[in-house]
Amino acid sequence: MTTTAATAQNATETVPLDLTQPQLIGLFGGAGGLRAMLRGADGTVVIANPEDVTPMGDVMEITETYVLLRDGRTIRRLTLPQ
Repeated sequence: MTTTAATAQNATETVPLDLTQPQLIGLFGGAGGLRAMLRGADGTVVIANPEDVTPMGDVMEITETYVLLRDGRTIRRLTLPQ
């Protein structure tokens, strides 16, 4: 498998993350649907499916551009770093 210049550039780009807040750090798709890689404020990283319960909150929805998490009465929308 070869890596294109654009893929290499995107994979090595540095983007500062607010590590005090949950972050969406990856989206993965397959025949079974989308999954999300999430990083919690404590550094915990999980790969979640829709309706999973995670330390960051309950996964309500995963799309190609964002994840909705519910933590109690709060709903948070996480997007990939720009």
